[in-house]
Amino acid sequence: MEYVLEAKNITKKFPGVLANDNVCLNVKAGEILGLIGENGAGKSTLLKILTGVYPTGTYTGEIYVDGKLIECSDARDAMDHGIGYVPQETNVLKQFSVAENIFMSDLRLNRIRPNNQKLNNSLFVDFKSLYKETQRLLEESKIDLDPRADVRKLSIGQQQMLMIARALATKPKVLILDESTTSLSSKDVESLFDVVNNLKKNGTSIVFVTHKMEEILELTDRVTVLRDGKNISTFDRNEYDKNKIIADMIGRKLTNLYPERQCEIGEVVFRAQNLTVDHPYVQNRNLVENISFEVRAGEVLGLAGLVGAGRSEVCMAIIGATKLKSGKMQLNGKQLKIKNTEDAVKNGICLVSEDRKKYGLNLSWGINRNISISNLRAVTKMKFIVNNKEMLKRAGMYFASMSIKAPSLKTKVSTLSGGNQQKVVIARSLNAEPKLIILDEPTKGIDVGSKNEIYNIINDLASKGVAIIMISSELPELMAMSDRFIVMAEGRVVGEISKQEATTHRIMEMAVTTFKNTGK
Repeated sequence: MEYVLEAKNITKKFPGVLANDNVCLNVKAGEILGLIGENGAGKSTLLKILTGVYPTGTYTGEIYVDGKLIECSDARDAMDHGIGYVPQETNVLKQFSVAENIFMSDLRLNRIRPNNQKLNNSLFVDFKSLYKETQRLLEESKIDLDPRADVRKLSIGQQQMLMIARALATKPKVLILDESTTSLSSKDVESLFDVVNNLKKNGTSIVFVTHKMEEILELTDRVTVLRDGKNISTFDRNEYDKNKIIADMIGRKLTNLYPERQCEIGEVVFRAQNLTVDHPYVQNRNLVENISFEVRAGEVLGLAGLVGAGRSEVCMAIIGATKLKSGKMQLNGKQLKIKNTEDAVKNGICLVSEDRKKYGLNLSWGINRNISISNLRAVTKMKFIVNNKEMLKRAGMYFASMSIKAPSLKTKVSTLSGGNQQKVVIARSLNAEPKLIILDEPTKGIDVGSKNEIYNIINDLASKGVAIIMISSELPELMAMSDRFIVMAEGRVVGEISKQEATTHRIMEMAVTTFKNTGK
């Protein structure tokens, strides 16, 4: 038996869309298989089939585990067959401990009892045994978590590790990690890689789904490339060629990921003075403290810092999603009074949020309405009647320029891949014709080809005189796209660096050193 998991000729159709077209995938024991492809390539659909979300009978093709044909009616069946899954979106129960999260579906089972005693119809949980079992699992997996820790106090990286531990509690033969590094800092990514390599050493097979070429090259033993719902190629590690893999992903050669921008930087568009935001849970503590900076027309200002440094928090305050404790803001010299996000949009300030589902989209709406809602004034007549023809035309322009993969403008955004949802969020902000646009992780969960398209859009906005604030956890991306950098740590500005002075080492040194020595 060569493969632990094998999918043969998987075909899945939706109305108007052939999501998977005779797709094949296989992974060997103790192997890390990379799965890569553009948004809409069919990766998410394939994963939902493998994990039982799309049950047997809703697709054609066969799935084998340890050489045996399996049929799954739901996700629990897939787990019972040895297929573990860690989704892209963080999904933890924050009112419970680490141990309770890991064994939540197992708390009533007799096996978590002292001395294997059976307590029939018991409503009680033996927490001593629960914590002991959790500690054993965490140590075996080399995951650094406290079984008794309150999940509300865990960082995003720690929550990701918790989700992996929860999947490992089912003792999977194959563990599928779907974009697990998307929201992680570089330090958290290193910790994740250590855990994955330890699992490989212990014989667990891994399917590692990512958009990041650097992660494929560093971590995986083989990589399978999907495009337009079809298998394109599979490479062994000794055959890896970054340019070839990218070309297979996007169907064309990509000569320059970060396009050059040559536009004149103008006058100050936006100025923030001593912005301070209260901590929502901790008394007498600020999330953001005395933040001051300015952004000019045609300039991309990069907000650099570690995860948790306060970058997103200050941007949420600028657009009125979080209440300012104190401070002033100006746009084109005019004092701003922003009470909510509607005020921000009216004044020409838009945010592409890191959390697209919470702040960027109405999942029950179609693409057309999601894009158009940010600027209904542009498609109305007599102040209150929407011109549907003009709305479709305007939304269609962004639909085409953003290369959103969907059957039509009326397609519900809830059915789109994460990357295509992100494109809709960006289109929605562009439709508002902003004077200042804030891009918080704008390429999160987006493939390399789409990233290049978004970088070109950023350059186009800058050339038109739009002021841009950009946050990115990918420091090479931030350095390539920004004209100037504000470095933040612990909710404060700790330095400002020009593009000419900036190096990866200098930016990280400022952020990490200040972070460690604040005494908080």
